[in-house]
Amino acid sequence: MDALKKTLAMGASSILAVTGMGGVALAATASTEAQPVSDPQAAEWQEGGSVNDFIVRMDKVGGEFSFTQSKVTSTDDIKRNLGEASAYLCGANPMGDGKAVAIEDWSIAVQGDVENAYTATFGELSEKEELQNVVMGCSCAGNPSDGRAVANAEVTGISALKIIELAQPSADVNTVVFASSDGYEVALPLDYLRMRYCPLVFDVNGSPIADVMGGVNQLWLGSTAASYFARDIVSITLEERETPPANPHSDEARAAYQSLPNVGVLLGGEVR
Repeated sequence: MDALKKTLAMGASSILAVTGMGGVALAATASTEAQPVSDPQAAEWQEGGSVNDFIVRMDKVGGEFSFTQSKVTSTDDIKRNLGEASAYLCGANPMGDGKAVAIEDWSIAVQGDVENAYTATFGELSEKEELQNVVMGCSCAGNPSDGRAVANAEVTGISALKIIELAQPSADVNTVVFASSDGYEVALPLDYLRMRYCPLVFDVNGSPIADVMGGVNQLWLGSTAASYFARDIVSITLEERETPPANPHSDEARAAYQSLPNVGVLLGGEVR
């Protein structure tokens, strides 16, 4: 991997080259008078030497690298690094600790361009649909390399797609809006939801979500930044929009992260 930052000390002068979002920034400070050069490397540089002359290379590089996508992060780590990291991390700010409403009693209104608008409690929904239990990842979009705001968890919930299907949306519906109890909203293309796991979660690693992430429920989405993981959802609205919301993986959606220094920034400002 090419180094993003190289610093070369050259006698009384210094050059700092930083490659980042803006390409290359150069800052130079030169002496106003000629100074004697005592460093042989600096002398060689001033006489036309190349930066490659100072790079140390090894014939053999040894090491091990491994990863797993199935290991589950402990509930305590999830609570500390994601649930308590920020009042607004992973979607809406829960009102209170979420324990005042029993799991069986929280309800969701499904409305909009549908044939069968309805309101149902979790207990009623769980009687109609099987619960999903799956290991999923949750990561803040601004999490730096080797940062703590990322976790794998075994989550249990009801598929948001199943909840939507019960309302029998119009064939023209292209947008799904999840609204939280505090007014926070997440709008997603319906096609995007259809291509991934999207459970409305009430249990994380065997513990009520109120004890881990806060709130009484939370939308989890496969391969999606946690900013879309709205909590305390009270309504789902199906809409036909002339311009559907941006796909979370599109350049338009990624543009919102370009000003965040901890997001993976590549040469030229490309964001992944």
